[in-house]
Amino acid sequence: LLLLLAAAALTAPTIQAGDDDPATVLVVRHRWHTGIALPADRLSPSLAFLRPYYDEPAWYEIGWGDDDFYRNTNNNWNLTKALFWPTATVLHVVGLARHPSRLPHSDLRALCLSGDALDRLQAAMAADFQLGRDGRPVSDSPGLYGDSRFFPARGTFWFGHTCNTWTARRLAAAGVAVNPATLTATSVIEQLRALPAGACD
Repeated sequence: LLLLLAAAALTAPTIQAGDDDPATVLVVRHRWHTGIALPADRLSPSLAFLRPYYDEPAWYEIGWGDDDFYRNTNNNWNLTKALFWPTATVLHVVGLARHPSRLPHSDLRALCLSGDALDRLQAAMAADFQLGRDGRPVSDSPGLYGDSRFFPARGTFWFGHTCNTWTARRLAAAGVAVNPATLTATSVIEQLRALPAGACD
């Protein structure tokens, strides 16, 4: 019995709708890429520097990846370079006026995080932005679509550390039971699908 309880503790995510002030977070898949969507009304102080760049969105969808390939996903050379040479990275942040489920995507999984887990997730994500002494991103440029921007990121991209590894590691920082060495979008979604989780009530 003790072994079973220990195993459950290791595999259960920190997702407790009964905790104080829980919030629904979404993991969104776009083909081979995954990102994390946060409700704008629950943006923590650690990510508050994003607000001036957007026009009062309902959600922020954040993804991390190789700088060149993220901007030009149909370029095979950029893909090869991204996989086999450690390359510079960016964060793509989209301000969404509607719920992500109403927008094009390959798959979407909802997680109910406690207030503390949500704060830890956002703090981990905020640490990936390159910020200046004023606490703002060092630069920004137009994103791929809609109300979106690219921001310089920390870390390097290569085949052993992909956008999906980033997603998995940020979720793990919030206590979600996913393998932080995950490489593919399919694996991220399959692990989340196996969890007894969903949107907060």
